[in-house]
Amino acid sequence: MHEVERPNVRAELLRLKNFQRDTVEHVFEAMYRPTNPVRRFLVADEVGLGKTLVARGIVAKVIDRLWDTVKRIDIVYICSNGSIARQNINRLNVMDAKEASLPSRITLLPKFVHGLERRKLNFVSLTPQTSFNLRSNLGTAEERALLYWLLPDDWKLRDAGARNALQGGVERRERFRARVEDAAHDEVDASLREAFRQQLQSVSDLNSAFAQLCERFAYSRTVIPDDDRTLQRRTIGRLRLELAHSCLRALEQDLIILDEFQRFKHLLDGTDQASDLARRLFAFGDARVLLLSATPYKMYTTSGETKGDEHFRDFLQTVGFLHNDASKTEQFKTYLGEYRAELFRLNASAEDGLRLCKAAVERELKQVMVRTERLAVTPDRNGMLAEVRPAPMTIDRGDLTSYVALARVARALDHHDIIEYWKSAPYLLNFMDDYELKEAFKEAVGIPGRCKELRQNLSGVGEALLSWDDIERYRKLDPRNAPLRHLMADVVDSGTWRLLWMPPALPYYKVGVPFADFDADRFTKRLVFSSWKVVPKVVAALLSYEVERRMFGHDSASDERPNTPEGRARHTALLQFTRSSDRPANLSLLGLLYPSMTLAAAGDPLRFVSHEGAAPPTEAEVLSLVEGQLRRLLDELPKSGERSGQPDETWYWAAPILLDLQLHPQTAKNWLGQDSLAEVWRGDEAREDEEDCTARVTEGDAEGQDAWSDHVDEARRLAVKSLKLGPQPQDLCAVLARLAVGGPAVVALRALSRISGGASALERPYLRNKAGWIAWGFRSLFNLPEVAALIRSMNDQEPYWLRVAEYCVAGGLQAVLDEYVHMLLEWEGVAHRPPREAARAVAKRIAQALQLRAANVGVDAIAVNADEITLTDKRMRARFAARFGARQSDEGAGAVRQDDVRAAFNSPFWPFVLCSTSVGQEGLDFHLYCHAVVHWNLPSNPVDLEQREGRVHRYKGHAVRKNAARLYGSRSGARSARPLCRSS
Repeated sequence: MHEVERPNVRAELLRLKNFQRDTVEHVFEAMYRPTNPVRRFLVADEVGLGKTLVARGIVAKVIDRLWDTVKRIDIVYICSNGSIARQNINRLNVMDAKEASLPSRITLLPKFVHGLERRKLNFVSLTPQTSFNLRSNLGTAEERALLYWLLPDDWKLRDAGARNALQGGVERRERFRARVEDAAHDEVDASLREAFRQQLQSVSDLNSAFAQLCERFAYSRTVIPDDDRTLQRRTIGRLRLELAHSCLRALEQDLIILDEFQRFKHLLDGTDQASDLARRLFAFGDARVLLLSATPYKMYTTSGETKGDEHFRDFLQTVGFLHNDASKTEQFKTYLGEYRAELFRLNASAEDGLRLCKAAVERELKQVMVRTERLAVTPDRNGMLAEVRPAPMTIDRGDLTSYVALARVARALDHHDIIEYWKSAPYLLNFMDDYELKEAFKEAVGIPGRCKELRQNLSGVGEALLSWDDIERYRKLDPRNAPLRHLMADVVDSGTWRLLWMPPALPYYKVGVPFADFDADRFTKRLVFSSWKVVPKVVAALLSYEVERRMFGHDSASDERPNTPEGRARHTALLQFTRSSDRPANLSLLGLLYPSMTLAAAGDPLRFVSHEGAAPPTEAEVLSLVEGQLRRLLDELPKSGERSGQPDETWYWAAPILLDLQLHPQTAKNWLGQDSLAEVWRGDEAREDEEDCTARVTEGDAEGQDAWSDHVDEARRLAVKSLKLGPQPQDLCAVLARLAVGGPAVVALRALSRISGGASALERPYLRNKAGWIAWGFRSLFNLPEVAALIRSMNDQEPYWLRVAEYCVAGGLQAVLDEYVHMLLEWEGVAHRPPREAARAVAKRIAQALQLRAANVGVDAIAVNADEITLTDKRMRARFAARFGARQSDEGAGAVRQDDVRAAFNSPFWPFVLCSTSVGQEGLDFHLYCHAVVHWNLPSNPVDLEQREGRVHRYKGHAVRKNAARLYGSRSGARSARPLCRSS
């Protein structure tokens, strides 16, 4: 059995706020009291008050209670989707052992049961869609490959048919065969295999169904008939269901956590096979069930619900599950009915009866649930929220013309009124996917008579369709929609397109241009929610297009054609490692990427923060102080090389290394002497565990990888003194000062050192390696064509790498990364892990956020010609704004992409706008750099409104940090006192 240490419950509880700690103690006491313990309990704290942290405290206490009496402790975490699971599982894991967390598909447990048995503690995360709703579902290729080896041999007499049937409908034949062969080497638990085969024997018709399936799939086919495909889904779904039954018995769950369970309440009281599986899970042994949800039941009655008790039906179902005792629930219904009756007859003489009924209801509820709200924090009980009403929106002639044209098209297609569509998004026919209107349009285009009518409706009405010719010429597009026009004016016209990251909540000095042009107190990202799935596409594509157009410097009169794959390919990445005459060229880039210990110590802007009451220093003042210190250090270097002639630009990248070799000789030599330094430095290790390493390669990053090794070798020559240098450039100290204050690698090293022991950690090799990862992420960012165009538009007289350093200084990058690193410790769930592990997780996340690829938003370019209407599939890049939840799958590349977008939005870097449908409104955190929610469409249910606001209205959110900086930052001189910012 793997050795793990008993959790330190006291330390875990001390990390909680008082109300969270009180909740933990109350819930635990109710669950484990000696008499009449409660096996099911609901924590319904308001959104943003840390229910996951409360759950972590309960987990710690449960583990501690069972430690001496239970051989193996299993904690099962169930949430609605994989994104929430990946976000929270580390936060719940109170142990340092990462291997205690298992995959989210219960049918994969046969591969991991041996791990369960060997560990004292296991965390298993499950999602309803992948672990309970199994019937008529093919699952993943990994599951089906495992099924092949779990099935009895006599079920696979038609071996080719079995493999073909289990292949599913996505993977190529050869690839699935390889998966099957790889699965043969997996260590599958023998007892679970036997249990599964016995389970199959209890289902009399499944053997014959699988035999029939193998017969139909005896030969590999490209096109599968619908009947065969239906039989395939049904049969494999049944096999997965029986495997799930067997796997449930392998778990020995002690605590089951249902997070945001209102998303899958059917599992609690339904009658289908998924609910049956869930009930078996809940009923195991002496297991406790902890439910988490701020909105555990619907709070209103629809007009069709006229009977007296309908208003409370969903509420009573929740209470019934918690009671797990029909008699208790009936008694509670009586109390609730009496309370309702007293409310209706309320008068002065009936007040005592109402109090008694209220006390009875409260007494019963406190036995099974608890709720804390933040309303009492402020005198007006507004929950610290401020409604920010948008300025009046404008509708222009083109908006109305586009509606008329679209309405005519809808009538020609016998479609209902489209005014709600039109109010929500422009260019609907271009952006719609899977809408009845769009499908009918595509079908009608191929019918001559109907196509003619559509051409008449669309001819001469350019406002209704997106012009692809304008897009290829980077011409300005009219939003053609009042909400989009307002959002664009609010977010883009204010000049945010010139910022590559959010200004820090607490800058260490007065930031420079372009960051100085903004009111950082008010500036925040935007989280947009819409009821229509076309809106995220439109917002992401059109906002990103406008930002990219401006970064390239185009105006409405531009007649160039750069916005094509060919035109974009002509933009050369400027931070590229190349060779010239078989020698490394552009070596000055090393200055941006080298994590210098000396520059990190000398250039820390936090050292120059003014005393209380004084104005914060300016950018120029900080650089001047650092420059003076570096001049003294450079004077101490051994004099060597030529002292006359042309200045040697080698000094720009060599000086930081020489300073390290002078002041930290052994440490510097050891770091430069690492095996595979080129790979370690650029973060190859950080990408090893990615599902698709190619997904991390950004534009302009594919070339020059071999030349990088040559550059690293050139740096190593300094350690053995085989590189002779000429005269120092006159501006060497000024350039080094910029690198010391804002160079990406140096800034990253300082930021990581703050969470790893302080200044003494600057010499740790692993920390310098991780700083290199982050620096390479910044290199990818500054290599983007639009970013290069933006930077060069500010000053194209100096080398680009130096302009990058100046931009980083102007943007207060050190304060930005310090704030981000601090937030990531909790976000990644590594705040209490060893420094090496914490630094790795934080550095990897920062590098991923910096290297987020632009999403490709599908657009139909529609051309209305004299004889036909053509639809051509096109792509628009979305980076400044992004859509969340574009793909519903929880597995594979779609899920990774969704998590990456969410993580990037929770970083100071792009995207600055995230637009989502209801998929993003529950259970996920979006508060790290956003305190503004935009309700594109108001939801019909107030519960949904509360959940939306709760995504950003959270502990240590962006508004909270900025408010703290306003109130207390001035005490250090870093900020002057200013009014509180508002969250909306």
